Amino acid sequence: MTASIRNKILLKGNYGRREEAVAGAAGLYPGMLVKLNSSGQVVVHDDEGGFAERCFVLEDVLQGKTKSDVYTIGNIVSLHLALPGDEVQGLIEDGQNISVGDQLISAGNGKLKAASGLESGETLEQVIAIATADCDLTGSGTTDTLSPVRVL
Repeated sequence: MTASIRNKILLKGNYGRREEAVAGAAGLYPGMLVKLNSSGQVVVHDDEGGFAERCFVLEDVLQGKTKSDVYTIGNIVSLHLALPGDEVQGLIEDGQNISVGDQLISAGNGKLKAASGLESGETLEQVIAIATADCDLTGSGTTDTLSPVRVL
């Protein structure tokens, strides 16, 4: 079974680590890396290569939604606070060519991208996950895609 036909975001892990919060921004998709803002609302993680709580948006199954359905501002968002070893389908940024075992960081827009291994300012990039499947989004017409990753 390929990653693209899996129907859920949380693939392996502690199913009890779920939270809910209000969407503080429009356009939150399942698989996005998110954080809480100063009002306690969920927004995309916007610190490229920076520290992240490893909080991923889940699909809203209680409302009959799938991994393809977007949350709108003001809606209650289902979240998974990932523990090391959990496997989720993370949203990979368009233009990436990721292989199994590649280290992944926050792309600064709720998506994941390959770590460059270089220093960003004065601090090293925070690796969030390891790719567990190949994902080539370098071709023309590719879009951000869900792909399985193991959280560190």
